[in-house]
Amino acid sequence: MYKFRNFSSLGIKLTKHLLKPNLNQNKWRCMSQIEMPPDVKSIPQFTIPKGILGQPTCHTHPHMISQGHLTCGITQMEYKERRDTLVSKLIAEVNNIYKTHIIVIPGARKQYMSDKIPYVFRQNSDFFYLTGCMEPSAILMMVKTAQADSYKSVLFVHEKDAHAELWEGPRSGCSISTQLFAVDEARPVENFNQFLTKITSLSKPAILWYHNESPANPDIHDDIRSVLRYGQVALEDPQKALHQMRVVKSPAEVELMKEACYIGSQSVNMAMACTKPGMSERTVDAILEYTCRQAGAEHSAFPPVVAGGPRATHIHYVANNQLLDQTDMILVDSGCQRWMYNSDISRTWPVSGKFSKYHRILYELVLTVQKRLIELVGEQRPPLDQLFDQMCRLLGTHLQQEGILPKNIDGNELINRAYRLCPHHVSHYLGLDVHDSPLVRRKVPVRDGMVVTVEPGLYISPNDISVPEEFRGVGIRIEDDVLITDGDPVILTEACVKEVDDIEAVVGKHSL
Repeated sequence: MYKFRNFSSLGIKLTKHLLKPNLNQNKWRCMSQIEMPPDVKSIPQFTIPKGILGQPTCHTHPHMISQGHLTCGITQMEYKERRDTLVSKLIAEVNNIYKTHIIVIPGARKQYMSDKIPYVFRQNSDFFYLTGCMEPSAILMMVKTAQADSYKSVLFVHEKDAHAELWEGPRSGCSISTQLFAVDEARPVENFNQFLTKITSLSKPAILWYHNESPANPDIHDDIRSVLRYGQVALEDPQKALHQMRVVKSPAEVELMKEACYIGSQSVNMAMACTKPGMSERTVDAILEYTCRQAGAEHSAFPPVVAGGPRATHIHYVANNQLLDQTDMILVDSGCQRWMYNSDISRTWPVSGKFSKYHRILYELVLTVQKRLIELVGEQRPPLDQLFDQMCRLLGTHLQQEGILPKNIDGNELINRAYRLCPHHVSHYLGLDVHDSPLVRRKVPVRDGMVVTVEPGLYISPNDISVPEEFRGVGIRIEDDVLITDGDPVILTEACVKEVDDIEAVVGKHSL
């Protein structure tokens, strides 16, 4: 059962399409708080220490994290098993078993918008996936020597510091971090360079596994690169193996993504319900963010697109500063982040609450294509690139049937014309990042446990004279998040309305 905060403060009456309130808000919990297996509870290594630490725990934030979990829905054991799997994968990639493997995965550092004014901190996804640690500038190192059967995990964190904590809030510190994150050892982050230099000097020949491009923490990048100067230390990138792991979601991750998708879906429903002619796009943007946060998301997954009228033909329009006209369609592309996991949803609806004849033709065309593509994902499990080709063919065929594209073109010309009207890809992986696991190519068939978007669209410029005038100046996209299973695909964003009758039943029915 989903339990989310209600929206009574908006002055909105709830319909079957909108959020149902949890009447006991003080007892609100995340849906993914499943019971931890008994064998995990009985292992001393996997216990959560008490006290005020550097991130929420089941003791300090029981309304967010259930007993025995490190983060919402995910146990210390699952994080450790991910580390075990990564080490095994990386060692298997290298033929020379007589080398030491040193794996370095940095967390993100704080970013500043201006002097001493930080942005909201967001942890590096790869680091979070392996540790569950949400503290800035932390570093995970795993060392597997040629002689040892197992590896050693070392987490570098900021040590306790009363003055720093006065300004920035509590830290976990080294003594607690070993137990909290179920690692073999925790050390001060200031000692990282010295420790890395010592390990590499004593362990030659060695392979240093480190993502050298776009480093997560530039502050330590030169320190890591410096050990390569001494010879007999080769540099390899662990990110491909990490992304191959991340792209297939565990049961706990699936539950978290269900939450993010449900919250995101209902925020779009709420934006529809509040839409009125004359309203600012920015107001719709604010409704999206407020409803997501009130329901338990930390923040938006990305700057949303809220594009009325012809502005929807600009795919990445994020200015969101115009007024909505009675005759406009509005395209919204939004999502939310909940415990690092993201949703990504697009819907298009009439500002007036009623589709015009030509807007309805275009909308139902895109909806028909989207539904067929979701069916194909389940029936054929195609690579995402192949799904894109199928989208272009389907769009071209339906555009011809409606007389929007001429009848005298076919084959590649028809596909190219459709591509010109929808120039973005139809799908991407979704998870800890909105465009998740980018090193997993879209040429591989989809598998059980993957979550992908399915998002066909049409973007017809006001100046596109190749299209009948009545269809110009309109942008439409319909995007759902889909879980691949061994049966039919599961639409995680099913709660977000998209049928014409349902949209017309919701739009404009509530006011602020």
